[in-house]
Amino acid sequence: MEGVLTRLRGVEESDAPLLHAWDNDPEIRAALDVVFPVTISSTTEYIREITGSRDGVLFIVSDRETEAPIGFTTLYDIDWIARKAEFGIIIGDKRYWSRGYGTDAALATLSFAFEDLGLHRVYLSTYSYHPRAIRVCEKCGFVREGVMRKARYHHGAYHDVVLMGILYDEFAAHRGRPP
Repeated sequence: MEGVLTRLRGVEESDAPLLHAWDNDPEIRAALDVVFPVTISSTTEYIREITGSRDGVLFIVSDRETEAPIGFTTLYDIDWIARKAEFGIIIGDKRYWSRGYGTDAALATLSFAFEDLGLHRVYLSTYSYHPRAIRVCEKCGFVREGVMRKARYHHGAYHDVVLMGILYDEFAAHRGRPP
């Protein structure tokens, strides 16, 4: 799967050191539900768990031009009856932040979710102190569905958790396609 700037491929166990490094970067970890440092064995186990399951998919995001891995996206907790999944994205290589790569990779993942998997709804949660993530989601067509007030404790303060979602017809309309 490709976007304009990015290419997505399945994650391999050999990608574990890269994901491990990103998961342990304090600035990146603040955007995740990861509080404590992660071991390489737990990262490898996570990759095995997702790739060996029908309930999730994990992609490495690469720069389309250089093929350099720059992050990952995931669809997890896939509910095949309700046709919904939770979405996550990390651009781990900070040189690619605020340059459109996250939006491009998110759109490619959403295209896979809706067009290839036939999902009806994709959703996520992020934090009020992470405006870059909120902007990327809004650029992709996600709408704010709610806020869990003061539900995240981070760096000595409580923060809101922002709930966002997108439906298939909203994504199709956002992309200029008939639903």
